[in-house]
Amino acid sequence: MTQKNMMMASVVTLTVLVGTSDAQTSNYNPMLNAQEKQSIDAGDIIMRELDTKQDKGQTIETIGLINAPGDSLVLLLTDYEGYPEFMSAVDDIEVVDTTGAESTINYILKPMLGLIKKYRIKIAPIKLDDKVWKIEWHMVVWPGLTPMETIGDTQGYWLIIEQSENRSLVQYYVYSDPSPVPFGLGGIVDALGRASIEDVFNETRTEAVRMMGSQE
Repeated sequence: MTQKNMMMASVVTLTVLVGTSDAQTSNYNPMLNAQEKQSIDAGDIIMRELDTKQDKGQTIETIGLINAPGDSLVLLLTDYEGYPEFMSAVDDIEVVDTTGAESTINYILKPMLGLIKKYRIKIAPIKLDDKVWKIEWHMVVWPGLTPMETIGDTQGYWLIIEQSENRSLVQYYVYSDPSPVPFGLGGIVDALGRASIEDVFNETRTEAVRMMGSQE
């Protein structure tokens, strides 16, 4: 186990609970309607499919609360080699290169519909404000892979807004294009993609809570 090195009805923003940082951190809050805010406050997550500028794929954002401070979440989510320990869709992570805060990593996913998919991303955390972090990634070429071995594209980010000592609002924004896939299976892959995104968020939340409990 690796050691954690340890981010429209009437539209309103989710209230930030951190003293003098309120005005700053509220600038980064995801836009939520009253019903969504109520669901998140109750401990649920919300998932929204957004318009995708690209011709293929889907864009989904997942928003919810995680009972951990922001810096702990950043450390958890930048311990890339630890992902397979708690993300069920990830079979292996290889860190290819690290330059400053930016890392190049290889994702190897668990077999899906009989296919093993691999892809390479560049990923880096940035601190946007006193209590706000963003971990953003985009896909880059992994030389030598055939089209059937990899995916079409992925990019996105984790936005982490610390609200109190052990409570953060987290947005997980993902664009993904799993193509190419065998003819006739595109709808199934789309459904598995949405389910996988939800799993990643929930598994990260569970791991963060476990991590915080082990530190007590």
